[in-house]
Amino acid sequence: MGLPTFQNPALLRQALTHSSYANEHPTEGPDYERLEFLGDGILEFVVRDLLFAQYRDMPEGKMSQRADQLVDESRLAGLAMELGIPAQMRLGAGAQHERYNPSVQADMFEAVIGAYRLDAGIAAALSYVESIFGPLVDRVVDLPAIDPVSEFQEYVHAHLGPHPPEYRDRGDTGPSHAKEFTVEVVVGETSYGIGQGRSKKEARKNAAIDALRRLKR
Repeated sequence: MGLPTFQNPALLRQALTHSSYANEHPTEGPDYERLEFLGDGILEFVVRDLLFAQYRDMPEGKMSQRADQLVDESRLAGLAMELGIPAQMRLGAGAQHERYNPSVQADMFEAVIGAYRLDAGIAAALSYVESIFGPLVDRVVDLPAIDPVSEFQEYVHAHLGPHPPEYRDRGDTGPSHAKEFTVEVVVGETSYGIGQGRSKKEARKNAAIDALRRLKR
């Protein structure tokens, strides 16, 4: 697996350009964020289409869980690393640490997909994403369903008492088309975990994962 071949290298450069670099070099063109928005939609469509076509008897709830597993931040960051994206990121002088940030890695993976759609057309972009995720669908479907929110709720019921977990919004950052949400999970008035994500649902899931990780150390 490798990055697709671009006829217009400027689109690939944009997909690999962080806002910090664009701010420091205003003549070098825009950052990746609009392309990430486009790539995110393409990725969601392909993954859901693959699941729907290959598993005709799978109920909606299970398909939704599998889709979330296929496009979660850690998986997309891993794919970005396989493609060599972190090494090619264009980052500002004060943002070199973002090269190792899974959230940025995942976003730039999606930006590359969006850039390739503009460069080669929608059919080529869909085919490229299918070539990556087609082999992953069966692997994820064979795994037991993972629902960290339910798992943490069961843990609380068994070990922490009668109060159910409460997920509290702690704000969001970033532009309107690429916000990152922060959620804290508390039981009673004790904080057990904090999670971030590109949606409140993802942030809630990551907060539950953080809580389980801390409790099971």
